[in-house]
Amino acid sequence: MEADEERSQLISEIEGKAGYLCNGTKPFLYAVSPGCRLCGEGQWSCLFLNNRCNCKCFYCPTSQVDTSIPETQGIAFENPENYIEYIKSYGFKGIGLSGGEPLLTFNTTLDFLSKLKNEFGDSIYVWMYTNGTLFDKEIAIKLSEAGLDEIRFDLSATGYNTKYLKRALGKFPNVTVEIPAIPEDLELLKKMVIELDSLGVNYLNLHQMRLTPFNFQNLVKRDYTFLPGDKIIVLESELTALKIINFVFKQELKLAVNYCSYHYKSNYQKSAFRKKAAAFDSKGQEEVTRNGFIRTLSLQGVSLRLEVLAQQLSILSPEGKGWQVSQDKEQIFLKKSLLFQMQLGEEPVFVHYKSPKIYEKPLCEATKITVTEPEHIVVVKENEKATINIEPIERGRFCELLEGRLPDDIMESEYLFNIAKKELPATGFSEYF
Repeated sequence: MEADEERSQLISEIEGKAGYLCNGTKPFLYAVSPGCRLCGEGQWSCLFLNNRCNCKCFYCPTSQVDTSIPETQGIAFENPENYIEYIKSYGFKGIGLSGGEPLLTFNTTLDFLSKLKNEFGDSIYVWMYTNGTLFDKEIAIKLSEAGLDEIRFDLSATGYNTKYLKRALGKFPNVTVEIPAIPEDLELLKKMVIELDSLGVNYLNLHQMRLTPFNFQNLVKRDYTFLPGDKIIVLESELTALKIINFVFKQELKLAVNYCSYHYKSNYQKSAFRKKAAAFDSKGQEEVTRNGFIRTLSLQGVSLRLEVLAQQLSILSPEGKGWQVSQDKEQIFLKKSLLFQMQLGEEPVFVHYKSPKIYEKPLCEATKITVTEPEHIVVVKENEKATINIEPIERGRFCELLEGRLPDDIMESEYLFNIAKKELPATGFSEYF
């Protein structure tokens, strides 16, 4: 309760000054980088060029000790040509080159960057993450000549020393600092933002820290409050990020700052990728929800005969145009626009959700897949849960969800609350509990 009150106070102090992206989950001051905007829009791909790092940051969520084949979403790309086909197939407009540390395998990094920019030119925005320890004048020139649009430095890996970052100034369109918001470093962060502002750094991205099996021993020794959820996150890290946004504003600095919470990342990044996959695998009367799940609505002739329901629908639209009787003649699949127009009385509505996911072959032969380009990539629709029966008493609130509105009393129905998570993307800040 104390933390929630403190957060509310910090938010109120920048009310009207800060902006928000992605339904209020991503606060920012002044601006966000083009790469961050593409991330929020689901238009980026993060390519992990290796899984090895030369720094030992206490907060790092993974071991970073393996020099592997470049991969994204668990899909390996042995050469840039295959990755280019992947980018074309899914229509990404931005690419983040990440590691570990991309400069540990610089030849691979430069090869992918050069061929991506040669293929797409300015139509694709490419940025690279680095701790900067290997960044020298020669590397800066090569990355700049290859067309890198933005370079992001993790200054927390080097004690907030800006000597490596200074080598990038004036050589790239955008120079960014991207770091976790470490609570005990608050005073160091305040000094850092003043220096970044004086140097003319374009953006500061602050991330929320999270607890993993790998960093567990390091984080539990510190005076943090851990919050449950999809992942275990650090409460004080969020407050630190908001304090820095407030500090930048009150000091009248020009540095653009944004806060990237795990609440935002776990919802919008995952939702965006589901939508990319769903574009390949939603068929018939299936529809993609605002949160990227594939929804199927059906009627089963429980209180009215199926023929009666079909007759009512045929008045609204010919069969095949928004509705279809199943092959076994036991149910009707329909789109939400027709459901809104029907007169159902006591007839229940059934809804089923599937999660579209992208995998690398091979998969179980029994799994229904859609093959995309490159040919070793497949899209799979995975069932979320059993079909849900929407009783007539709940139909009104269910239709509100389908229309993109959250009923005021949604918490009174557990299964409607679960449906809301399939239908609607997250809003605002995550609850402290």
